Amino acid sequence: MDKAKVTVLYDEGAMVGTTFIGGQGFSMMIEVDGERTLFGAGRRTRYLSNNLYLAEVDVDSITRVVVSHGHPDHWAALPAVLHDRAEKIDLLAPVTAWGQKKFLGATGMTFSEDNMEKINRIDVGDWVQLSKHLFVTAPIRFHDGGGEEVFMVIDSKNGPVLISGCCHCGVDNVFEAVKERFGSYPVALLGGLHIKKKQDKLADLYAEYLQKAGCRTLYLNHCTGLAGIGRLRVTLGLNGVNDFYVGQSMSFNVL
Repeated sequence: MDKAKVTVLYDEGAMVGTTFIGGQGFSMMIEVDGERTLFGAGRRTRYLSNNLYLAEVDVDSITRVVVSHGHPDHWAALPAVLHDRAEKIDLLAPVTAWGQKKFLGATGMTFSEDNMEKINRIDVGDWVQLSKHLFVTAPIRFHDGGGEEVFMVIDSKNGPVLISGCCHCGVDNVFEAVKERFGSYPVALLGGLHIKKKQDKLADLYAEYLQKAGCRTLYLNHCTGLAGIGRLRVTLGLNGVNDFYVGQSMSFNVL
């Protein structure tokens, strides 16, 4: 039986007793079908470089990069990958994730000319099948209309596995999009759910929805936040909601 493996490379939390670095941002490595897809890159290049080294990931072994949306904690550390690569790499993202440099920062993804020469830009406008078992969703608009986000889906033996960067669009919208494509709701959810402090009502709504959707495998991190994870556990239980820190991995059987 073949497997898909998902490893956290960047998150606010890191495994205790290791030299992995935790910091604001999101990045996961998805290994399936003989390929490596980097989903997100985090914010700081030094942190990503450290974590890639400890995870024994050679940047030249990465097949492609997917960036979910244009917030810097999902792309700003990407030069850590680009700087040391020998060849160009495909970078898939919604067109709205790209931006321009401003005096006080950037409005979305921007890279130096040298780094852009190592990028093959691919704008995601619809579902993309990357390999036999790995997909990128069509962009889904934020609730506040301020951008779009794409998600990763592994077509596992037991059903779709959803990997979320932030879920600014709401968990119901992305779950319905996955069901429309695969005929069933995700059986597992990994990543961020953007539940800020004092958003108990939102956490309760998400918990109720996930329970009804039958999603029983949850490994959450990043913008779900400690308070959000704790609140989800009120409904879904201690064993139903797991932390997912830098250095940790999950594997799923694929046909």
